[in-house]
Amino acid sequence: MSKATISFLGPEGTNSEFAALKYDKDARLISVRTMYEAMMNVHNNVSQYAMCAIENSLEGSVNEVIDVLINRSNALMIYGEIIIKINHLLVGPRNFDINNLKSIYSHPQALAQCRQSISSLSSNIELIPASSTAAAVEEAMNVENACAIATEHAASHYEAEIYRENFADSEDNFTRFVVVSKNSHKPTGNDKTSIAFTTQHDKPGSLVEILKLFSMHALNLSKIESRPTKARLGTYVFLIDIDAHSEQEPLKSVLNEIMKIADWLKIIGSYPKI
Repeated sequence: MSKATISFLGPEGTNSEFAALKYDKDARLISVRTMYEAMMNVHNNVSQYAMCAIENSLEGSVNEVIDVLINRSNALMIYGEIIIKINHLLVGPRNFDINNLKSIYSHPQALAQCRQSISSLSSNIELIPASSTAAAVEEAMNVENACAIATEHAASHYEAEIYRENFADSEDNFTRFVVVSKNSHKPTGNDKTSIAFTTQHDKPGSLVEILKLFSMHALNLSKIESRPTKARLGTYVFLIDIDAHSEQEPLKSVLNEIMKIADWLKIIGSYPKI
């Protein structure tokens, strides 16, 4: 049997690679420069799956991933999910004097998650965004008076020294990754369904009407948020996670009812719930 292929945000040493290995240690991994590229690899049949961060407990949703999933022009959907604890470290070249630190490289999300810790070092440190935490280590290792915020996985890969552990502002730092595929997972008995829809703008109360359907059928909603449609100011796409599988009742019937009320509906995927 051929191994599964998973595209991930590279280079080697990122949280995305770690999540991919945790999901399937035997998979063939393909490193790419952006999560968009990882998802397009699935769209273009370069890889079977893409491992993408979609939500962080400190910084919220990753809009780059959500915007691709809710796009009706592709058939991408969520096949699975995995949650990993993020432990940010301040790392850099060996034998570096931390008192000479002038710049810190990292992914924008990581920089945001370490604001207070960075300020405790100095108010004059330049923050330089990188495409990933692993790429940040690779860059910082070649720059004078620079460090990076990254994981132990990345530090080990690039032989960087750890100068500060638990560098994030909160220890309660978890990232939810989704496995993006062209297929929805079969029911397991403990599933979640993610949907996206827009309401009819000339029909007041349609959002409330849709939400009542879930309540009437005792369907638990574990998440609800909105994103701009990018078509007109003041119009939104609503995203909901439901604790049920779209192929099973009562959610199957509820989704059919929503299609009659909503302007459009996309099932982003049904998959095993963590």
